[in-house]
Amino acid sequence: MANKKECPCPVCGSVNAGEFCDFAAATIATMKDHKQLYGKYFPESWFSGSVADSVQGAIFEIFDNYEIDKPEDFVAFVLTQLETAEWEGGQEHLAVQIEEMALEIFNIYRQDPDFKGDKLKEKPINPKLKKIIPPPAALDKS
Repeated sequence: MANKKECPCPVCGSVNAGEFCDFAAATIATMKDHKQLYGKYFPESWFSGSVADSVQGAIFEIFDNYEIDKPEDFVAFVLTQLETAEWEGGQEHLAVQIEEMALEIFNIYRQDPDFKGDKLKEKPINPKLKKIIPPPAALDKS
């Protein structure tokens, strides 16, 4: 499934005219869940079992680094992040899609009040997420 209708495949160039996934909306929802649960977008453990997982992982890392570095030029920042990225074998072609996705998400991110300051930490945790939060004893590292 492509991210947008009429979206060419980054590998073969064929155009998708069928089903598509609103990948930006799904990624933003996951980013919010991670930020609320773990305090950052990229969780401590992330399994990349698909290309979509790899793309989301790159997006999470870009936005975590963005919030740390606070650069003025997001586009230049993303390009630098992608230039220095360590790609899994044969996935370099994803850089263009990740750049486009990061910019699409950033346009939502900068307007969404949930991403301002500690807004996500102040919200009650979604009941579906309460089931996956480790008990406090599991978080105790002593």
